[in-house]
Amino acid sequence: MWILIRNLILAGMLVCWAAPACCEYYQYTDQNGVLRFTDNLASVPPDQRPDVKTHQSVASQPVQKATGSTAAQKASSSAAAAGKETEPAGGTWQGRNAQKKQELDQMQTELKASFAALQTERSALEAKAPAKGATVEEKVAYTEKVEALNAKIVSYEEKLGAFNQKVNAYNSQVKK
Repeated sequence: MWILIRNLILAGMLVCWAAPACCEYYQYTDQNGVLRFTDNLASVPPDQRPDVKTHQSVASQPVQKATGSTAAQKASSSAAAAGKETEPAGGTWQGRNAQKKQELDQMQTELKASFAALQTERSALEAKAPAKGATVEEKVAYTEKVEALNAKIVSYEEKLGAFNQKVNAYNSQVKK
């Protein structure tokens, strides 16, 4: 059981360590119909989590004044005049990075939700631990549930490792 707790704590620390510097907040409607906002997914009731809307903070960029036509603007306007479509925003370097960041943010949100679900499942499992006088069948059934939870934790840690690799690759690409 201590291995499970240690693994959950380590996984939580890794999730916190890999968090990007942006702000993320969640929107949900409570059981009384009141619209709620929070920056902590764990404070959202478990039955409301499937319907949670995630919002990202947006860093504003200063608008640069145009002092004439740039080569890109000329190419864009000439392509438009010729009836050709210009490259979509996702085709530019900034567009691809924004799309990649959005994918990473989505992965992080899913990992946070998975982590919270694992913590909830672990707490529920600990509450149902067999007493000292429990039968062998009860102990075996409990052990099987613990092993199933441990398998879920291993799967979560693999996803977390893949996420961290993607974050590191993204960060190294953005720094170039």
